[in-house]
Amino acid sequence: MNRLLFLPLLLLIGSILAIGTLSCDRTTKDKGTGAKDSSIVKIVAVKDTITPAQFPPLPIDYEKTKVLKSSYVVDRSGVELRQGPDHSAPVLGKYPYGTKLDVIAEEGDWVAVMDRIQRDYKGGQGEKGDVTRWEKIYVAKSKLGKQDQITISPKDLNLIVSITINGRETYYEKGHSLDKYLRLELIDEQTFSAARKTSKDYLIKDTMSYFKNGKVLELPLKNGEKLIFTDKGTDSELEERYSYKGHYDFLNAYAVEGDYWESSDVRLFDKLDGHLIVECGASPFFSSDKSYLMTLLADPYESTGDLQLFHVKQGKVSPMLFVRFKKWMPTWKEDLIFWGKDGCIYTAANHINGYWGDEGALNEKSQFIRISILPQ
Repeated sequence: MNRLLFLPLLLLIGSILAIGTLSCDRTTKDKGTGAKDSSIVKIVAVKDTITPAQFPPLPIDYEKTKVLKSSYVVDRSGVELRQGPDHSAPVLGKYPYGTKLDVIAEEGDWVAVMDRIQRDYKGGQGEKGDVTRWEKIYVAKSKLGKQDQITISPKDLNLIVSITINGRETYYEKGHSLDKYLRLELIDEQTFSAARKTSKDYLIKDTMSYFKNGKVLELPLKNGEKLIFTDKGTDSELEERYSYKGHYDFLNAYAVEGDYWESSDVRLFDKLDGHLIVECGASPFFSSDKSYLMTLLADPYESTGDLQLFHVKQGKVSPMLFVRFKKWMPTWKEDLIFWGKDGCIYTAANHINGYWGDEGALNEKSQFIRISILPQ
């Protein structure tokens, strides 16, 4: 019998294909896959078995499938994705807490979503491999909700991806609970607002004092020389753009911001001879007693909250630790990151899966975190 004609029969009597992996990006449709793979799937994505399949795979045409709405996994234990709208249907995997799903249908207590599923196959000549295609799959409706239900829990606070001390980085693939150096706690907005009133910004923002001449920024030094920064490679991977942010009197330092192709930094330079005092991954914040410097940055590429902490003594800035938090990211609003008079770091923050809104904009709602430095 012709192999293509025999395929429909195989699909009816074939067993469920081996479970594959899910797409890393469930919110973006991959136009390079799906329809192009379908002809291959029809030929080879079948197991050589005669066990009946009660819940066969449900491939869909990506271009013709309408997304009704977005929904989020709000059960902290996650939700299983199944091959059919039934608890006896094969489990294809599990979506973790906070995952955004594209809903294409609702069937009773179940929601149908679309995702790319990778499956194993064995061809007629014994060849093996895998194929990925868009499919209709099911999750329990009771496990889903709105984005504002995705929140940081106390257990999420001190879970880290890595920590760097004395230049040595320790990486934790599955995360690690930070049990020293810092204490983190969730606080209410009232407590946050009260602490905010005690904060002080030591940056003197005299940005009108030094203007760029075209692409060149020049800052005078007390030794008679100049610090010179030149913009390069605009709108390319070699891009460098510099701007003057102000200065710190107590450090006798200029603050210069650099914007690059996919990153930025703020560097402090000595106003006497121009030497680099410290390079920060984001805007620096000094403690009220000027003994510490910290930066807090949301890394959208790694989905981590990055905290740098430095010790300041006699004009010298020395690194203490660099921590990358796994479950939350700080606000993008600099005025909501500060040191309180009590010596604690305060920030507005969101769960990593609640950082972006439905339409891709940054989430305007936040929770509030207080970070204390523990004695060593």
